[in-house]
Amino acid sequence: MEKTEKTILEEIQGTVQEIISQIKELIRKGDAKRVIVKNRKGNVLLESRLTLGVAGAAVLAIYAPIFTAITTLVLYVSDVRVFVEKEINESSDEYEIDAEVIDIQDDEDEKKNDDPTDKTVGKKP
Repeated sequence: MEKTEKTILEEIQGTVQEIISQIKELIRKGDAKRVIVKNRKGNVLLESRLTLGVAGAAVLAIYAPIFTAITTLVLYVSDVRVFVEKEINESSDEYEIDAEVIDIQDDEDEKKNDDPTDKTVGKKP
C-alpha cells in the first residue's frame, strides 16, 4: 500500500499557554514536523524541527528550550505568528464526523399527509 501524505502549514492562535499546549498535543499525535515563528512582515524568527520518532512522546522535556523560545518571542514581540507544519494523511479525512440523519416533520407536512381529497388530474377510472 502506498503511503500518501502531504504537509500543510497551520497557524496556531491563542494565549501563550494555549499555543504551547497545542504544539505539545501535535507532538504527542506525531504529525507535527516543525514549528515556525514569524513576525508580521513574514520574516522567520524561529524555526525548529519537531520529529521525535516512536519514543518521542516520553521525551517532551527535550523540547523545553523550544517552548521557552516560543514563549519569549510571543510575550515580548506582540506581532508574531506561530505556524506548525504537519503531515496530513490523504486516506483519512480530518473533518470526517459520524452523524445520524433524522427526518423532522413540521405541521404543514402532517397536514399534507392527512389530506383525504383526491388530487388526480384527468378522468377517474
